[in-house]
Amino acid sequence: YIGPLHGIPIGLKDLIDVAERKTTGGSKVLADNIANSDATVVKRLKAAGAILMGKLNLVEFAFGTTGLNPYTGDVKNPWDKTRITAGSSSGSAAAVACGMIPGSLGSDTGGSIRMPASVCGIAGLKPTYGRIPRTGVLDLSWSMDHVGPMARTTEDCALLLNALAGSDNADLTSYAGPTEDFTSQFKKGLGLIRIGVPTNYFFEDPVDPEISEAVLSSINTMVLNGAEVVEVSMPWVDKGRAINLGVIRPEAVSVHESLMAKNANLYTSDLRRRIQSGSSITAIDYVHAQRARQWFNQQMSESMKQVDVLITPSVPIQTPTIKQCKSDKNGEAASQLPMFTSVFDVTGQPSHSIPCGFTSGGMPIGMMITGHPYDEKTVLRVGNAFEKLTHWHQRVPADIPEIN
Repeated sequence: YIGPLHGIPIGLKDLIDVAERKTTGGSKVLADNIANSDATVVKRLKAAGAILMGKLNLVEFAFGTTGLNPYTGDVKNPWDKTRITAGSSSGSAAAVACGMIPGSLGSDTGGSIRMPASVCGIAGLKPTYGRIPRTGVLDLSWSMDHVGPMARTTEDCALLLNALAGSDNADLTSYAGPTEDFTSQFKKGLGLIRIGVPTNYFFEDPVDPEISEAVLSSINTMVLNGAEVVEVSMPWVDKGRAINLGVIRPEAVSVHESLMAKNANLYTSDLRRRIQSGSSITAIDYVHAQRARQWFNQQMSESMKQVDVLITPSVPIQTPTIKQCKSDKNGEAASQLPMFTSVFDVTGQPSHSIPCGFTSGGMPIGMMITGHPYDEKTVLRVGNAFEKLTHWHQRVPADIPEIN
């Protein structure tokens, strides 16, 4: 016996270093990039006894929402192979959803764990910023990047978080607080939990009615089992996506400055254009975005004083097809996917997507549970309690005869 993950197969998004193995970031730019050492999260998985099964596909350099990659190939949704997995942790979600592995690691800068988890029908946790160290993980946006677990259940995400969380001297943004057992509140259920339901943005147009109905029905299930609902006014929350991009774009330009100078022709044209768009953002604009972020975080903290968690849809729209995304030169087909997830990258709060239903077309619907900073215990407690009351997380693509 080595540790609590002894013998458990885990996959890694291909921006996480494993010594003497390639870390490509899903890009031709790093096609021959061999890592010198293990990422901190890899060291911790090994110490816990996990078996590393391999690297998983992603959107190039984790900068995109579709799961499509012209260089490494498009990741198809296990529930409907004509549809996208969302991104950028596309392979991390699909591999768990189709049963190849029970758990994986992804990263989340605008929703890249929670969007794929939602549309692939699995659990995906973006922990509090800094809760899991990022040493040995390719950067996209230093102040927005999070690493987190993806699995079939909330409990599995919590067990992975137990192994991964903790400070790291090589990552100055990592949380230096005490280690915790993130499953310790699971026996409490939903009693006395105050669920905040936003009255703005998250249940308004363009949210698909099937999605909002599934989430509201799930909230009702929790109320019938001991939770309390508190309506929360957030008239400012629609600014979150703009702040998210206002920080990511200039930081991504900085991250890729030297690589782009040497190998611009090796980037796919879409990504090159996306990164270079950040060059037009001035230093003053970037400072404004970071100041707006501070204001936004204060608003969020104030709004959540009377609640333990917020519950919202994970994504606002039904899963686009691969064909839609490829024929859409302006990227509009998937542009609305991060509307909700990106809000909580700005604030750095723990935010967890779990299955809560299916559309009439048979595609998974995800519900997002978001808590106070460093209170993953409550977020995971609520997710675990909901899973004990429902069966959505037990459904797998193999249940559908034409897919099996």
